[in-house]
Amino acid sequence: MTAREAEQIRRTKARLRIIQHYQQVTRNVSLTCRFFGISRSKFYFWMTRYRKLGAPGLREYRRGPRVSPHRIPPQLEALILRLREERQYGVTRLSMFLARYHQVYVSPPTIYRVLKEHHVPRVSLKRYRPGPRRRRDIRVPGQSVQVDVKHLKLGSGRLYQFTAIDEATRFRVLKIYDHNSIKSAITFIDEVRRRLPMAIQRIQTDHGSEFGTDFTWHLQDVGILHRRIPRGCPESNGKVERSHRTDADEFYRRAQFKSTEELAKQLARWEHEYNHRRLHLALGGRTPAERLCELRISTPLAARRSA
Repeated sequence: MTAREAEQIRRTKARLRIIQHYQQVTRNVSLTCRFFGISRSKFYFWMTRYRKLGAPGLREYRRGPRVSPHRIPPQLEALILRLREERQYGVTRLSMFLARYHQVYVSPPTIYRVLKEHHVPRVSLKRYRPGPRRRRDIRVPGQSVQVDVKHLKLGSGRLYQFTAIDEATRFRVLKIYDHNSIKSAITFIDEVRRRLPMAIQRIQTDHGSEFGTDFTWHLQDVGILHRRIPRGCPESNGKVERSHRTDADEFYRRAQFKSTEELAKQLARWEHEYNHRRLHLALGGRTPAERLCELRISTPLAARRSA
């Protein structure tokens, strides 16, 4: 029994004692109300309910309309449930997505109520792991690009998703390889240089074998600095690690593919979705492409002011 139910039973018994005191002791409304410290209108209200319904009529019923006049329409509820099932977004990102692509605003608490009423499970049950206390505020596209590898299983074999993400804009490049080797890493960097819409100043990786000495020399040959994060501190590469979790939650859980070629095609579509349509909370509800345009416009102005 919850505390609310216990309080409901206590109040019902108290009202029943008032009516019984009137019926068995005083037979006088004024004396009964004075004895229990209640108003006559309240006594008559509960007495009327008692005569109509008996003891169950003394329970506290929910006040107000059973259906709120301000409740969102069923079509909008169905849209929220469909988007949650398809995209696995949280309530804040769902609210932004509805406002951007469906021209309707629904507050996050209302979306949370809809999901709770329909018993929709949480998006992810992973525990929050705090990152570094002092985060760098990088506002120059290409100044630092984090690179990491996500291990995948396809049937009985293994594949490797190489990921590069620009820290300033969250713009990403994804590529699938059969081998997790230095050769794959070097080929991926050449792919990143062709596809990232910015010049790269620094590549940041962990200490994986695919990012060995030959990889560092290749970066030096093309004029890119190689920085390795401290050992045992994956949170230092937090942006690419967090993007891998997004891949798992929003792409691999709902994508089906039977071959490497099919996976590569769907991954290319997902990359475009991530860079040009998916709203990022860390970017204030903007997409990486919009953030890139914003920084390209604001950086020259800032440089002009400082000059």
